[in-house]
Amino acid sequence: MEHAVVSAAEGAIHTLLGKLGTIVLQEAQLLGGIRGELQHLKDELESMTAFLQDLSGRDECGKQVKIWKKHVREIAYDIEDCIDEFKHQLGDSSSAGGSGPVVFFRKATHILQTTRVRHQIAKQIQELKRRTMNISARNSRYSANHLISGTAGNSMAAYDSQANLLNVDTRITALFPERRQLVGIEPRQGNLVHWLLEAHVQQLRVVSIFGFGGLGKTTLAMTTYQSLSGRNGPFQCQAFVTVSQSFDVKVLMRDILLQITQPVNQPSSPSTGAGKGPMEGLLKGMEAWNVVQLASILRQQLENKRYLIVLDDIWSMTAWEGIRFSLPDSNNGSRIVVTTRIRAVAHTCCFHEYDRAYEIKPLTDCESRDLFFKRIFGSSICPEHLEDISAKILGKCGGTPLSIVSIAGLLASKPVHSKDLWEKIYSSLGSEIETNPSLDRLKKILELSYNDLPYHLKTCFLYLSIYPEDHNIRRKTILRRWVAERFVTGKRGLSVFEVAESYFDEFINRSIIQPVTTSFTGKVKTFRVHDVMLEIIVSKSIEDNFITLVGEQNTLFPQEKIRRLTVHSRGVKYIATREILCHVRSLSIFADGETLQFGWMKLMRILDLEGYEFLRNRDLKDLCRLFQLEYLNLRRTHITELPAQIGNLKKLETLDIRDTAIKHLPPGITNLPHLANLLGGRRSYNHTGRWPISEFWGLHIPNELRKMDSLTTLAQHLGILDLCS
Repeated sequence: MEHAVVSAAEGAIHTLLGKLGTIVLQEAQLLGGIRGELQHLKDELESMTAFLQDLSGRDECGKQVKIWKKHVREIAYDIEDCIDEFKHQLGDSSSAGGSGPVVFFRKATHILQTTRVRHQIAKQIQELKRRTMNISARNSRYSANHLISGTAGNSMAAYDSQANLLNVDTRITALFPERRQLVGIEPRQGNLVHWLLEAHVQQLRVVSIFGFGGLGKTTLAMTTYQSLSGRNGPFQCQAFVTVSQSFDVKVLMRDILLQITQPVNQPSSPSTGAGKGPMEGLLKGMEAWNVVQLASILRQQLENKRYLIVLDDIWSMTAWEGIRFSLPDSNNGSRIVVTTRIRAVAHTCCFHEYDRAYEIKPLTDCESRDLFFKRIFGSSICPEHLEDISAKILGKCGGTPLSIVSIAGLLASKPVHSKDLWEKIYSSLGSEIETNPSLDRLKKILELSYNDLPYHLKTCFLYLSIYPEDHNIRRKTILRRWVAERFVTGKRGLSVFEVAESYFDEFINRSIIQPVTTSFTGKVKTFRVHDVMLEIIVSKSIEDNFITLVGEQNTLFPQEKIRRLTVHSRGVKYIATREILCHVRSLSIFADGETLQFGWMKLMRILDLEGYEFLRNRDLKDLCRLFQLEYLNLRRTHITELPAQIGNLKKLETLDIRDTAIKHLPPGITNLPHLANLLGGRRSYNHTGRWPISEFWGLHIPNELRKMDSLTTLAQHLGILDLCS
């Protein structure tokens, strides 16, 4: 869980540091002698950020460190809330430019009118400074630094040295599969064998197998490897090695050498290096060889032989390049098989036109049922009373063999097969994955993809836990939300939105999300998170108080303040209180319910009410008091007009009113200085209820809108938006 804690806390601090710097340089004089306290907060948080980034690469930390990180995250949120309130209430004077008696009088009047507010904010900042000092003191008092830099730090070497062994342990059934338990392997293996044995391709061919974790890449590679082994096999020597995230090139080369020097009819176990061959005397001293020496002898041994090398579980181009140079490009039909979760790695390994990149697909519904019922009942027949719940469980598995086998194993271990028990396990699968040893391997395999993400991508990926199961997420929607949440910052030569797109492309590259629909140009339009992976990131988000999820089984609130709230079916009634909403920064509703009091949400930055049928025009008046609001989605609601006070939302960047009955925008829309995305228009349904043709009701907007420099998305919708005076 450490990566979730680290990424969420660091993300909370990241956006705050820029605000503190601005306040210290430009506006601290409004608070009298508080400049020193503000500078202290900035310095402390910068140090905390660096410390959290150092932690992001480590998997194990003590409980005290977890608590410390939680306190860091919460103090960062509270400081940012205080600063935002300060800028909102006292920002008028800082915007007054010029000189002269009139300007002086206005500034003096403003200072007198805000004396009480400035005094209250000064007290808050002093209290926040005291809390940061206490957090630092507590960290030192309980030796958290020692625990991390000392004990935990020393354990990292041991962790790295055992990483390959641990990785093999989680994949042991894939490395030694039982044929009778395999389903759907024959057609996939047929493709692979065909590519490996094509006689007309005498050059060294690379075949890469890639896809989501748990789809059976290792099992496919191993069964194919075994089918080509033996005295009469097509290859003179062969080896199977597991690379993993933490790899040692020297160890991998030694393993390959030990395997290829054995008689081909007695292959050693993968990655064990247990065999002895004719070069035993020469290989005795290879522990002392460096990489160049190992590569040289390996090339000599393979130079004139037809070989098959399987490099299982490659995570980076560094790993591929570290091994590839030691494998000669002989023209005798040699083959290299690579398995990876990373799309870019798979395609880069396949450099030549005769190489093959093979994306492994999920099992079909029929194959999934066959595997599931064979694992539980020993046959493909399911008792009638379990048919419906079995379909729900298999839907969550999404055709992933590892998920199917793991959950089937859990159900098979139960003394009775009752519908109520299976329903209970289905409903609490997230908790089962966290606590049940039967699902530990499933959890570890899927967590590998999450743990390999850089810390800034972890935060963006955790954010996907706001969406319900089986929800098709629009790419542009999530990109705009990442930007509004300040998870993304611009880079030189790239806009913030372009950086967000690069983050999304990396998720596609890593096979960690599943594209659903694509445009004619190949761009992903909608996507999903695999249901079992969603269970894992929901658990991480809830534990870290990154996301609070309400609805159905998720109705427990954390002890900390709620910052990001997502409401699923039948959950709205639980949140309609001031205590719940007063600290919420992000609210997403995917359910029906009752009218909400938007006036309570003074810190709201993101409000996603798409499809919320209880929303009415009168509710939006209070919404215009949300001075922090940056993202507002009213799509598919019954709203017919926007309030005249819409111009009060000075920070609003995205306004989505598509598929509403709004035809006219109020003049105040031109008073939104940061509005970048205005999405409007409504499609007309045909008699089938589908939209095969783009027919829109026109949205009339003020002519002055075209003068707004901040708008970037309006131009893309000129075909459906009529500019009028």
